[in-house]
Amino acid sequence: MAPPRKNPNLCTHHLCFILLVSTATLSAASYSVCPKLAHARDRHTDDNETLSLTASFQISTGYFSDSGGADSLFAADDDLYGSYRSFSLFPHGASRTTDEALVHLTATLTLTGPRIRNYGRRGRRHNYTGTESISFFLDGHYSRTSLELCMDGKGTELAADGSHKHYPGVVLRLRVPGPPSLTDPFVTGTLEGSFNFGTIQLLAYAEGEDYDYDKDYVPEGGPCSAPTQPARSSRLVLGGDHTLCAHLKQQLVTSYKLEHGGELLLRRMRVNQLQCTADNAVRAYMVFSNDTGSAERRRHYSGQRRLLVDEEAVVAEGRWDPHRGVLRLRACRVVRSVSSPSALAVGKHECGIRMSFWFPAVWTIRDRSVVAGMLCNSSQTGTVSNDGVITASSIDAADNGFIDNHRSSNLSDVKYSYNKTILELAKKNCLKIKTEKIKGSFPTGNYTYHDFMLDFYATNAGSGGAYPVTIGSVMVYGDKLAADDSLTRNGVLEVDTKQDLLSVSYDIHYNAPPEDWVIPTNRSYSISLHRRVISAEGVYDPKKGILCMVGCREHNGSTDCEILVTVKLASLDARGQGHGKGVISSLRDKTDRLFFKKIDINLYGMYAEQVSEEISRMDLEGIMLVASTTLSCVFTILQILRTKKNPEAAPATSITMLAIVTLGYLTPLVLNFDALFMSRRSQYSMYWTSGWREMNEVLMRAPTLAAFVLQLRLLQLVWSGRRRSADQSKSATPSPVVSERIVLQICLPLYLLGGVLAAVVHVINNRAASEEPLVVRIGGEPATIWEDLVSYGGLILDGFLLPQIILNVSLAGSGVRAISPWFYAGGTMTRVMPHVYDVVRRQVYEPSMSSSDLYASPRGDLFGVAWDIVIPCGAGLLAVLVFLQQRIGSQRRRSGGYEMVSSI
Repeated sequence: MAPPRKNPNLCTHHLCFILLVSTATLSAASYSVCPKLAHARDRHTDDNETLSLTASFQISTGYFSDSGGADSLFAADDDLYGSYRSFSLFPHGASRTTDEALVHLTATLTLTGPRIRNYGRRGRRHNYTGTESISFFLDGHYSRTSLELCMDGKGTELAADGSHKHYPGVVLRLRVPGPPSLTDPFVTGTLEGSFNFGTIQLLAYAEGEDYDYDKDYVPEGGPCSAPTQPARSSRLVLGGDHTLCAHLKQQLVTSYKLEHGGELLLRRMRVNQLQCTADNAVRAYMVFSNDTGSAERRRHYSGQRRLLVDEEAVVAEGRWDPHRGVLRLRACRVVRSVSSPSALAVGKHECGIRMSFWFPAVWTIRDRSVVAGMLCNSSQTGTVSNDGVITASSIDAADNGFIDNHRSSNLSDVKYSYNKTILELAKKNCLKIKTEKIKGSFPTGNYTYHDFMLDFYATNAGSGGAYPVTIGSVMVYGDKLAADDSLTRNGVLEVDTKQDLLSVSYDIHYNAPPEDWVIPTNRSYSISLHRRVISAEGVYDPKKGILCMVGCREHNGSTDCEILVTVKLASLDARGQGHGKGVISSLRDKTDRLFFKKIDINLYGMYAEQVSEEISRMDLEGIMLVASTTLSCVFTILQILRTKKNPEAAPATSITMLAIVTLGYLTPLVLNFDALFMSRRSQYSMYWTSGWREMNEVLMRAPTLAAFVLQLRLLQLVWSGRRRSADQSKSATPSPVVSERIVLQICLPLYLLGGVLAAVVHVINNRAASEEPLVVRIGGEPATIWEDLVSYGGLILDGFLLPQIILNVSLAGSGVRAISPWFYAGGTMTRVMPHVYDVVRRQVYEPSMSSSDLYASPRGDLFGVAWDIVIPCGAGLLAVLVFLQQRIGSQRRRSGGYEMVSSI
C-alpha cells in the first residue's frame, strides 16, 4: 500500500504559520525593548520613497569604541597592521507606518576591527593582529520626533575553529539627526548585548542626501574669498557637470600640508569625508594633526576615512564656484564630550573658520600641489592662528611613497614656471663635470617619458626613483602613456640653443637611513629606512647624457634648497651593467645643520628602444622553448620505435636514466612554469606590441605535457621488456636487474652529495647577503633553497646519459645498441643549446633588476661563464662515450657470433 501523499497546501500553511510566529516574536522583542514604538504598523511605501528612506539611514564609515577588558569584542586600535575600528549600517528595507512620525527599518550593522589571534604549536605560540568583522541583523523603528533609531536582533561571526558564533539579544540605539546640518552632523548611539560584550559606543558623520544646507549663507570677503594664484579651468579638472561631484571628491579627499608665514602650526590636515550635490553644494569632515611620519603614510596607503576622535577636527559646508574654479567653505570646530570622549559635537559658537580650495594653474619647484587652499581665522581655536592665514597644499601619495589618484589627473593645462636662479646654478655645476670621450648616443630628439624616468639604488641606502614633472615646456607628470603622447603631439621643447641644454624638472623619492646613523660594528643589526622627497629642476645635456639639477626638500621643519643632483646616463647602445650613475650631495658647508653626506646612486633599467629589443628577445626565447620541447618529443618517439622494433634494447636501457628525464618534464608542470612565464612577461605590458603576448598557457604547456606522456610510455616499454628478459635470460652476462642496482648504488650517493653541496652554497650566499642588508643586487631577489635545488636538478638532466654509461659498463659484452643516436645525440643537443645561447645572450643583452629569461633560465639550470663551458663539454663527452660503447660492443658481438658459427 502506497504511503499517503502530503497535502502541499497544508505544508504551505505550516510554513506561513512559522514565519508569522517568528515575525511576531521578533516584533514582540522589539516592542519590549522600545515600548514607545510599539503601536505603529507598516503601510504601503512606493519604491522611490523606499530608496530615499534607506539612503537616509545608510552609514558606510563610522567609528566605535567599547569598554575594553574581558568583555571587549575587539583589540585596541593597531595602526601598525592597518587595523582600525569602524562600523557600517546598510538598510535592507524601509517603510512608512500608520504613525507618520515612525519609520520601520531592517538593516545589517557590521563592526570591523583588530582581533588578536595566536598560531603555532604547543610551547611555541605567536600572536598576530588581523582585521575581522561581526555582522548584526536588526529590525526596529525610527522616530522623527525623538530622532531615535531603536532596533534589536542578533549577531553572528565566523569563529577561529570555523564554526559560527552567535550573539543573541542585541539592541541598537542611534540618534540620527533629521535632517543633519552643519551644527548637527553626527550620528551617535550605542550597541548593547545580553551577554559576551558590554556597551559599544558608535559615532559616524551623517552621509544621507537629506542634509540641510544653509541656503542663506553668503561667502564673506577677505583673504579667503579668492585664490592667491591663478586657478585651473574647473571643467578640465573636474569634467562635465554630471561627473563634477565624483571628481571633486577624488581630488579633495587627501592630506594637506599646512603652513603659516613659514611657521608650521598643526602641520597636517586631512579631508576624511566629503559629500556634494548636483547643484555644487559641498560638505566635509576634516581632521588636523602634527603627525608627518609613518602613520600619515599608512593613512595614504589604506585610503581610510575613519573619524579620528582623538585629534582636532572641523565640519564644513559651502559651495563650489565653477566660474572662478574655487570651493568656499564655512567650518565649525568639533568638540569632544568630557564624559564620553568618543562622542563628538559641534561648537555652535565656533563656526568662524573660513576655507577655500582651488586647483593651481602654475607649478614651481616649491609648490607642485594638485590642490591648494587657505584657512582664515575668525575663531579662538588651536586649529587656526589668530593673526593670519594658513596655506594648505595637497600632499600627493607620491610624497609618501604610495600610489594615489592625484598624479593621474589631467595636468595638460598646468604651466610650469622654472626658477631662473636655480637653472643658472644647475648649468654652472653641469659645466664643471668632466667627462671622458663620449661614446654612443643619448636620448635626444625623439624623447619619451620612459627614457627620462630613472630607477636607482643608493649606496648604504635603499632604492628610489626620479620621475620627470616637465621635459622642456611639456607637463608629463601624471598618466605615463599620456605623457609620451604629449611629447609626440607638442614636440616643442625648451632648449638652450647656445649650449644645447634642455630644461627639466623632477620629483625624486628614495629611502635612506637616519642622517646621524653609523653602521655598527656588529653585523647583526636592523635599520628603519626613512622616506626622502626632493623637488628638483635643472638642465639635461643630450650630447653628453648628463642631467644636473638643484633640488629642495623639507627637513625638520625647514626647507633646504641647496641640494645638487647629478646623473651620468648610459648611452643607448651601452651593453654594460646598469643604466648610469649619479650623486645626491649638499651644497652647504659641513658645519651647517642641514648638511648631509653625499649619496652615490646607481641607475638600473632600460631605454624604450632597449625594452623593445627585450620583448623581441623574449618572443624568440618563447619560440626556442617550444621548438626544443617539440624536438624532445620527436627524439622520444624515435626511441620508442627502436625499443619496439628491437626487443633486446629494453633490457639494455637504463631505467634510472629514463626516470631522470621523466622527472625533468614533470617539474615545470608541477611548478606551474607557464604562470611564471606570463608573470615575468607582464612587467613589460606597458610597452607590449607583439602578438606573442596572446600566446596562452595551452600552447606553452602542450609540448611539455606531450613529452612527459611519451617519456612515460618509453619507461613502461623498457620496464616490461626488462621483466620479460629477467624471466628468459640464462646467459652468463650480468642480469640487467643486478646492473641497474649497480647504477643506483653509484648515482644516488653522487646526486645526494651534489644536492648537499648546492644547499651549503645557498646558505653561504644567503648569509653573505644578510650581512649587507642595504645592498641591492642586479637580477632581482636571491633564489630560494627550492629554486637552487631545481637548478641543480637541471645539472643532473644535463648529464642524463651517466646512468646509461654505467649500465653499459656493467653489461659488458651484451653488444646491444639500446639507445638511438637520435635520442642520446638529440637529447644532448637540447641540453647544450641553452648554454650556447646564454653565451650569445651575454654579448648582446643588458640585464636589468627584473630580468626575464624564458629560454636558458637560471631558475631551471646552472648558467654562467664557467658552467657554459663545463656543461656542454661534459654532456658532449657523455654522448661520445655512449656512441663508442655501442659501436665497440656491437663489433664484439658481431665477431663473437662469427666465431660461434665457425666452431660449429
